[in-house]
Amino acid sequence: MKKITLLLATLFAVSLIITGCDREEPTPEPTPTPQTYTLVYKIDNHHVLDDSITISPCFKMNVTYTDANGQLVTENNVTLPWSKSIDIKLPYHAKMTGTLTYNEEDLPATVVYGLVHGIGILINGQGSVPLEGSTGTCTRESFLTIASTHPEWLQFTEEKDF
Repeated sequence: MKKITLLLATLFAVSLIITGCDREEPTPEPTPTPQTYTLVYKIDNHHVLDDSITISPCFKMNVTYTDANGQLVTENNVTLPWSKSIDIKLPYHAKMTGTLTYNEEDLPATVVYGLVHGIGILINGQGSVPLEGSTGTCTRESFLTIASTHPEWLQFTEEKDF
């Protein structure tokens, strides 16, 4: 009987030791801070495929873009080429709109006009902004006709989700 009591006392003591030990809770992994990326909005003054074709310097651009806080910002009469870099965290919805502006008296006899634009992300300062759009060449009079009959041809909207 002494052996059974001793055995029960030993088992009881061992169970107290096992259940009484305070196990350390695993340290929760810190929440990673989102990586910051550089988003670049860009409007160029050259043809996408041929750098020798340059948009007439009489043109300016009214640009509206989404800033880092998701707010729309407008810059009027910017000189081309134009770009804006902002730091963002993903996911991010980027939007840029532009309207070509000009003073009629500044238009040359032969007008080269166009909308060449892009939105891209640089990672650690590396990368490029893919450009899209086109240019056109015509006489001053033809351009004024185009501008009055098709003003939408002098505007663009570009949106991208990152």
